[in-house]
Amino acid sequence: MLPQSSDAARRQSERAPGLPGLGVPASLAVEAHDCLSIKADRAAVSLARAVVEASAKEKGVTRGSLIAKIDELHQLGLLRGHIKEAAHEVRFGGNEVAHGGLTPVDHEAAEEILTLRDEVLNDLFQSPARVARARQRRLERSQAGTASVNTTASEGQPSI
Repeated sequence: MLPQSSDAARRQSERAPGLPGLGVPASLAVEAHDCLSIKADRAAVSLARAVVEASAKEKGVTRGSLIAKIDELHQLGLLRGHIKEAAHEVRFGGNEVAHGGLTPVDHEAAEEILTLRDEVLNDLFQSPARVARARQRRLERSQAGTASVNTTASEGQPSI
């Protein structure tokens, strides 16, 4: 594999924000958008489905069909109900490409499937990461405030 240029790394972070370091799901997500940008719509839809499957595996859901994996992600509370349905729509689109012959995929439909795939990635990775960052910042502020109050009190100043 060739090393990623800084331009390629920038494009990946723009197209798959919140996903750096995830490896396969993030790199496939970027590649799907690259395919869409050159109107390789069947490839984009096929990769979108692969991203959903790779993301399930990344979350430890590895057994069964993609239908079962999506449903298990929902049962585990990792996908909200309407996002579970979005994941199934991505699956349907990928299945049409893989098993429906060489029928062209409408570019607008491919864009919609990638948008739905992005919603799945948001539920699985981006939203939980944002919540974790906000929690960490709050805890750091709380600890800094406690340290400040304790320092003031230990110096003989009234505590707040």
